[in-house]
Amino acid sequence: MRLNKFDLNNLVCLDALLAERSITRAAERLFLSRPAMSNALARLREYFNDELLVQVGKAMVPTPFALSLQQPTRDLLLRMQAITSTLPSHIELATVSRKISITCSDYVAAVFVPTVLLQICAQAPNITFDIRPFSSRFLDEIDSGEVDFLITSDTVTGDTHPAELLFKDSFSCVVWAGNGTVGDTLSLDEFMSFGHVGTRWDIGRVNALDEEYLSSRHMQRRVEVWVSAFSQVPQFVVGTQRVGTMQTRLAHAFAAYLPLRVVSSPVPIPYLNEMLQWHHYQESDPVLAWVRGQFRLAGAMLSEPRA
Repeated sequence: MRLNKFDLNNLVCLDALLAERSITRAAERLFLSRPAMSNALARLREYFNDELLVQVGKAMVPTPFALSLQQPTRDLLLRMQAITSTLPSHIELATVSRKISITCSDYVAAVFVPTVLLQICAQAPNITFDIRPFSSRFLDEIDSGEVDFLITSDTVTGDTHPAELLFKDSFSCVVWAGNGTVGDTLSLDEFMSFGHVGTRWDIGRVNALDEEYLSSRHMQRRVEVWVSAFSQVPQFVVGTQRVGTMQTRLAHAFAAYLPLRVVSSPVPIPYLNEMLQWHHYQESDPVLAWVRGQFRLAGAMLSEPRA
């Protein structure tokens, strides 16, 4: 189909090329051959009378004109996706076939997502899920429509798209069950005197919420081991005198099968508010609206976290 002599099929190629900035990766993204994507780029260059992507060393760099096209192109494709996803108000869940992508932390993937997927898959068995880990691009993934849902703390949720609270959790400390120096409680002096396992994520080593809170209060704990996921904390606590700080629900989940004790944190770390966020263009998608409802129900069923 053409509009103003422009082949709309090339719009998808333009979006992939501007996002990937690589003919090879753009071709792989759209399941095309590299020659086919090269031909598409040639047609786009001819139509716009602009190079669009210029080879600089080993990288392809977008021209200023190409950069001006990137966001409008992405927005247009998201609008088209929203229109083509519109279904009658009555959805036959058993026949719906979709792949839904979710970016979330390892904590959310462990304590929340499995439960809600059981509910969804029991009613809509042909919906599949792609659970993605956090990266420094998690907000860009929502903006670009690369993922359908983002589950993250309210401290980093973007304000461009709709979001709602899913559930809350507190922070607790975990110690090795054989650690005789810690009783049923942990004082602040003890907390500060022990070695710790801390959590930072992604390449930039972004501090987790507990470390951010301690830093804001100028409390410098002695971190002996840094890990990149909360689910790695217990392994570096067992058999040592170290203290790990992690979400209460995850702490109790690990304590159920590892020699760990869960004690209240002597530091009043604020509650963790886990939010569900989605692109505003997907607001009227009936399948995603139903899935959001299932997330909402699962969040409401979670009991209050215990220390």
